[in-house]
Amino acid sequence: METKLTFKQIITAGLIAGGASAIFNAILFYTFHAARVLVDTIHIQPNTPLTIAPIVISSILPSIIGSIVFYFIEKYTSNGFKIFRIVSIVLVALSLISPFTNIPNVTFGYAMVLNVMHIIVAGELLYFIGKKVKAKA
Repeated sequence: METKLTFKQIITAGLIAGGASAIFNAILFYTFHAARVLVDTIHIQPNTPLTIAPIVISSILPSIIGSIVFYFIEKYTSNGFKIFRIVSIVLVALSLISPFTNIPNVTFGYAMVLNVMHIIVAGELLYFIGKKVKAKA
């Protein structure tokens, strides 16, 4: 019988991925805010400029949710990581449209920085879960 990862192993990978992506995305936020690519005149939420808090939350929360999704895929399928990787890539690809379509008056640079942040979150999650999968094999 195939050994599956435990919930603790998977959620730990998700938390580490969330922390790592929060750090990388915070660095991107401060760098591109200082470079005036992320400007306070573009609002993701009505009348509210982007701050570090939503960046950190949007890095950690999806990583936790993604790790829980992976747990269930891993639990009920024989190819959990392969399925999760495909789903993750499709979802992150779809998320790349969002900054261009959902943020009024967004500039190309602003949207691209947000897209890089999306890719970082997905990439970190796939990396750290992938490490756990390889370690169990």
